[in-house]
Amino acid sequence: MAITPQQIAQAKLIQDAAVEDLTPTVRLVAGPGTGKSFVIEGRVSWLIQNQHITPENIIAVSFTRAAANDLRSRIYKFGATQGIGNIDRVRVSTLHSLALYILRRTGNLAQYPSDPIILSDWELDNVFDIEFSRANGITPTRASEIRRDHEAFWSTGNWNPPNLPVFPNPITQQERQAFNAFYAGRTQVYSCVLPGEVIRTCVDSTAGGHIDPVEVLGVEHLIVDEVQDLNPCDFEFIDALIQRGVSVFISGDDDQSIYSFRYAFPQGIQSFTQTYPNSSSHVLSDCFRCTTNVLAAATNVINSYPSQNRIPKNLDSVYVNSVPPNAGLVLGKRFDNPQQEIAYISTTCLALINNGVSASDIMVLVGNKRMLLDSISQSFTQNNIPYDANIRDEFKDSMHGKFLISLLRIMEDTNDYVAHRVLIGAPRGIGLNTAAGITDKVINNNLNYRFIFYNPLPGQVFSPREVRAINKAVSNIQICGNWALTDTLNVRAGNIDQILLTNFSAAEVADWRTYLALLPLEMTFQELKEYLETDSEISKSRILATIAERVNPQGNVQIANPLDKIKIMSFHSSKGLSAKIVFIPGLEEGVFPTQRAQQAAGLLLENARLLYVAITRAKACCIMSHSVRRTIQGQYLNMVASRFCQATEVVFINQGNNQLTNAELGVITTAINTL
Repeated sequence: MAITPQQIAQAKLIQDAAVEDLTPTVRLVAGPGTGKSFVIEGRVSWLIQNQHITPENIIAVSFTRAAANDLRSRIYKFGATQGIGNIDRVRVSTLHSLALYILRRTGNLAQYPSDPIILSDWELDNVFDIEFSRANGITPTRASEIRRDHEAFWSTGNWNPPNLPVFPNPITQQERQAFNAFYAGRTQVYSCVLPGEVIRTCVDSTAGGHIDPVEVLGVEHLIVDEVQDLNPCDFEFIDALIQRGVSVFISGDDDQSIYSFRYAFPQGIQSFTQTYPNSSSHVLSDCFRCTTNVLAAATNVINSYPSQNRIPKNLDSVYVNSVPPNAGLVLGKRFDNPQQEIAYISTTCLALINNGVSASDIMVLVGNKRMLLDSISQSFTQNNIPYDANIRDEFKDSMHGKFLISLLRIMEDTNDYVAHRVLIGAPRGIGLNTAAGITDKVINNNLNYRFIFYNPLPGQVFSPREVRAINKAVSNIQICGNWALTDTLNVRAGNIDQILLTNFSAAEVADWRTYLALLPLEMTFQELKEYLETDSEISKSRILATIAERVNPQGNVQIANPLDKIKIMSFHSSKGLSAKIVFIPGLEEGVFPTQRAQQAAGLLLENARLLYVAITRAKACCIMSHSVRRTIQGQYLNMVASRFCQATEVVFINQGNNQLTNAELGVITTAINTL
């Protein structure tokens, strides 16, 4: 390893200063690859071992459920290495889960028939919005706009906040009243809540003096990861804890705030030390991930397009002083057309793999999946290049995919009302009117939605068509009655085939089989459920690695590595990941930055942060490119190089052939070998 023990020791001094800071409010500013996770793991262990804080009184939260799962795994694993036997009593979750816990403990969920489920994006689109549109005679698009109007209010405390897109027709007070009327009945009958609602409810109930979140949680120390992704309501929740004496440690990086569409509030981390004047602040500046040239290109972009009130930082690559020093390589390429660009990427990937680079050490990141993803995937397929372009997401968001997930969810919890609703409406031949009509009659006849699946149906309530749909769902649940979450795909693959054939077309069953081919047959139903539900590539990889270790604990049997594939994904999806070599194609105005970002200064700055995130996924080499011409909406257009190309200070050279030179290949392999 080129990084010296002295460099590690020096960085650890700075990290430990943050770990051991007992100031009631602490801010950790941590850029990519600077060791933020090490600090959080270390802080939890230090609080327990050195400050004698009981694990139950420490809570750590992250932005998404997938990120929280990853954080939990890291904290528990590190704590175990420190000999903390009860490390698993530290609570690690999302703020949404904490808010639900508080509301549950204070009796504020009594209006629901069971613990409510937070609706996913798919469920919002394919259950809530379409039923709302049907009930009010409006289009699903308008239903979505009205629902997003409410979510924006819950997230920010304001109607029509800046990050809410301007709708062609403003939301009226009458539409808001219609939403509230529909929402009250639907969330109760399906025992569900919408994202953002639970935290807003907690914040408002706390402000009204109805609940004391600290008393309920029994928390002394709260650790917040990825704080730049939180919204204003989330910060109100955290402030309520601080005002009640909880020590709060926040960590993040305003340069990596990329979720404005979820009302992310980077001002929260930026102004933290002003909001809480007695706070302390630590900045991690040693980047252990990116080689010198890679980090320089990314830093040039963010310095050229800084956000207002950006926290000053001087991020340095430790590879400047590693032994030997490792500058890495950044290449800028210009192509006549996207076909040449994609051919170059494919040929280069083959050359790298043939020179001993693992496919899993390569990533292709796209700022505009709609324009770029299919053509890159097709080229990789034609050239027999192993890749993963997240086709699992297409499966899990299909009706047959959601049907399978719902069965797994019901196996885990028969009180999952939302899963029952998806199960009844997903099979072919059952339309919205049937599925939603059943729910209407449950509400109008004072019935419990879950009971219709497990108790005899009341007479003269449901039509014959509705009864057939209910009985079909009941039959599907009964078929799975002798399945267990510990069953493996190897045992149950045939059963899944059969139940899908009963409910869907042969083409949809074939889609499942294609998906199944990507998975190890030793995967249990529990692991399949977690794999399908997570959006985190880190979590998916960890699940596959756990299965591989279980199957081959000694590592003495040669088995195919399901992770040994090039990852093709969006800039957003790459957050938290890294690779030795990263390709970033399509850097053209209107492609990236996007056309929408070209019209809004704030979105343009966020696009710059997105590119910063993308470039800093690379350890040894980053290859950026753009095309002179491109077909967009059927028109063959002359393209302008993205303004971000100039910002990188990389010289983009016309690429006359479709492959790396021997000299470039040599520099890349040397950079990889000296990481």
